[in-house]
Parts: sequence; C-alpha cells; structure tokens
Amino acid sequence: MRKKANKGFALIYVLILSLVLILISTGIFYILQIGYFSINAEAKYQIAEKKANKGLMVVLENGKCTNYQDEGINVKTIKDEGYNLCFVWSEGTFNGARVVKVSLFSLKGSNWAAAMFRKLDNLSGMQGSAAIVGYDSPENSCDDPNSCIAPALMTGNSLSPQNIVQACYINPNNLGSGLISMVEPYKYDPTLNYTDLTSKLFNAENRTALFYDFNEAFQVEFQDGTPVGLKNNNDIIDFSGENLNSCEAKGTTIKCGSINITWNSNDSCYYYNNPSNCKPKINFGQNTNIDFDNFSGGGYILANRMNFKGDIKPAKPIVLVAKNQIVMSTNNIEVANVYMFSQNYLIDSNNLKIENSLIYSGGKGVGNLDINLGSNSQLGTQNSPVLIISDNNINVTRNGNADIWGVIFVTDANNNFNIGSGNGNFKIHGAVISNSLNNNNINISGNFEVRFNFEVLKRLYSLFHNTGFNILKSPSCGEGNIGNLYRLTTIKIY
Repeated sequence: MRKKANKGFALIYVLILSLVLILISTGIFYILQIGYFSINAEAKYQIAEKKANKGLMVVLENGKCTNYQDEGINVKTIKDEGYNLCFVWSEGTFNGARVVKVSLFSLKGSNWAAAMFRKLDNLSGMQGSAAIVGYDSPENSCDDPNSCIAPALMTGNSLSPQNIVQACYINPNNLGSGLISMVEPYKYDPTLNYTDLTSKLFNAENRTALFYDFNEAFQVEFQDGTPVGLKNNNDIIDFSGENLNSCEAKGTTIKCGSINITWNSNDSCYYYNNPSNCKPKINFGQNTNIDFDNFSGGGYILANRMNFKGDIKPAKPIVLVAKNQIVMSTNNIEVANVYMFSQNYLIDSNNLKIENSLIYSGGKGVGNLDINLGSNSQLGTQNSPVLIISDNNINVTRNGNADIWGVIFVTDANNNFNIGSGNGNFKIHGAVISNSLNNNNINISGNFEVRFNFEVLKRLYSLFHNTGFNILKSPSCGEGNIGNLYRLTTIKIY
C-alpha cells in the first residue's frame, strides 16, 4: 500500500510539474508573441515616420509651400496671409501605421534675388516705372504655389533704399516702381561681403575653378581671365603663321583669300584641300579678322576680331574665341547656339535676337563688355535664355524696347559694373549677380525693370546641361532647410 501511495504522489508531482512547465512555456510564448508584435509595430511606425520625414524634407528643400504626394506620403501645405510662413502637414503611412509631422518654416530669406550684390556702391533712379522686382510670373503669381518669390535686391553692404513696396501686384506689364516683392523687397546680408558668389550659379567654388571648368568644357585657354587660345589636343588646324588678315564665314565655308575651309557636319570637323585631314578646331592667329554672315558651321574657331554681319545659327553649339573683340552692330540678325569668348564686346544694334548662347568677356579688369540694346532687341528668349559673364568692365544700357532673358554674372575681378540709363522699355528677366567688391552701380529710370525669374534659371541650366556643358549648378528655390524650421511636432496615430 505504501509503495502504491508513493507512486501516486510521484505521479501527482509529475503532473503538477508538467502543468507548471506548460504554464511557463505558454507565458514565455505569449510574452515573445507580444514582443514580436510590438517590435513589428514599432518597425512599421519607423518606416511610416521616415516617409513623413521625406515628405517634410521635400517641401523644405525646394523652398516652396507646395503639396506633395508619393507612395505612402501625403503632404499638405498652406501659406499665411502675408506669405511669410508656410504650415506643413506631412503624413507617412505603412501597413496600417500612420505618422504625422507638423512644421512651420519661413518663406522669407530666399537664397536668390532679382539683383544680388556683394557690394553695391550706388543705387539711384527708381522713378516712373523703374523697378527691381522679386518675381516674374503670370498674373496669379501671388497665389501660384509653384512660383518662386525672392527679394528684389540683396546686398552685402547696408543701404537705405527709397520706395520699398512689400506687396503683390497683378499687372505683369507694369509692376510699379521701386523695390517690389511680396517677401522682403530689400535684404541686407552682411555675409555676402565675404562670400564668393561664384558657387551661387556655377559648380565652381571661385574664379580660378571657374576658368578650369571653362577650359575643360569649352576647350578655351585663359590668361588671368583673358581668353587667349584653344586647348590643343592635336585637333587644331593652325593658320596662325599664315598672316591671314581678313576672312568671311558664310554657309558652311570660311574663305580667307584663296583658302577655303569647309565644315563637315557629318563628322563635326573642318578641312581644307584634303577632306581626310578633318579637325574640329581652327586657329587663325592674332591678326585675322572674320566676318560672319549667315554662317552655320560648328566646332571651335579662334581669331583676333569677329564681326557679326548676318545670322549665325548652327545646328549644334559653336565656340568662338576672339582675342580682341566681338562686334554686333548690324541690325536684324539672329544668333543661336553660339558660345562667345572675347576680351571686348560692342553689342549695339536694332532687332538683334540671341538665343541659347554664352557671352563671356574677360580678363581681369582689362577690356569692356558694352551692351546697348536697340529697338526690338532680345538677348535670350523666355525658352532659350542667355548667360552673360563679365570678368572686366560691363555697361548695360538700352535705346528702345528691348529684353534680356537670362543671367548677368560679374566676377570678383570686375572693376566697373554699370546698369541703367537710356530710353524705351527695357526688362531683364532672370537675375543679376555681382561677385565684385569694386565699382557697382544701378541707375534705372523710365520703363527699366529687373525681374527675378526662376523658370529662366531652370531653363538656362537645362540648355547647358543638355548640350553637355555642365558648368551650371541646378538651381533651387528659397532656403528651405532645417535651419529655417520654426516648429516641429510628431504625432503617431494608433
């Protein structure tokens, strides 16, 4: 009996121990399962939060108060009545998890301006309909979420300009007078005084790096900013020792006395006498003057002086280097796909039209870029703007109705930059940037306007980028970055 009783108790102990082990195992399994679900849920919320962060950063990086949608991302934005602040609601979702980021950032302080100067020595005029305007958009620009708004004038030295108007005008043809923008019309930024603005527009950090990029992209040799030659990669036909005084470029042929040089568009090269000896570059030396009249050749051409007497419209961009001067004084001509480098320019004609081109004038304080646009002249168009770079002295005036679509950039070597004076209606659509600490002057009156146009900046970048000349930085609107973030709230929705 005692043995049977002991066996009974042992069986009970085993049963109890088994039950305890089962309960412990069940508890451990339950805890592990809860932990798994908890970790899984947290992982989902982390992914959802990353999506919300991405939506938020998209708005901050483009600097615009615009809605945005992507897979698992839904961003809603709204501006305050004064267009000073942007409220952002960014929702990220992933497998049932939802995270909302709410933030507020400033729309003021765009990193662009219609006119940006490290140091502006003189600001005068601004009478009548003369104005510098921080936007150039359709009539609904104030309410258009895709428009990019900037200060009218930004300087590194403090000014006390008159006639500042912080408002949004709806008349695109007559915006008024003075400094006009819906954000700060005038912005004093002392950091500009010691900031190199080269990288504002270009991939280069400074003037030296800019010439290196130009040498690589356009095959032009420089001497302290002055264009002096073409890069020789054993791809030049050299006439520099021939003492050719006068040549005419017409059609696809350059005729210099008894010498005829022909452009072969199929192989993108020039030849004379022997078609098998075909090269893309020609060096005519420092004594040759070339008249271009309805020329459609391409490649690279170096001469002393170049005179545009007729159209120059090659199918592909042509690089022209004049060691002395380029002259455009003939009326009724069209120029397209021409990248020009010269020490001096005289641009003074009526009904002149230039598209998708580069006008570079240098070097260091030596030479002049004189632009006096006559009636119905256009340097650049809305869809095909131009880039104007001055490394020496530049004067921009007009005598009649004219437009410039593009960017005027002045290097830190420039000694004298004057913009203004003249008669007629004149508008610069794009931006004016001076990296010079020397003599910078704005004197606009009458119907003279400088209008910031971000779409022109984007088109200018695309034109150069698409033709393989990657010298420009892709423009971004505003200073939408975390430094301008006023308030951030994170909400998890369970």
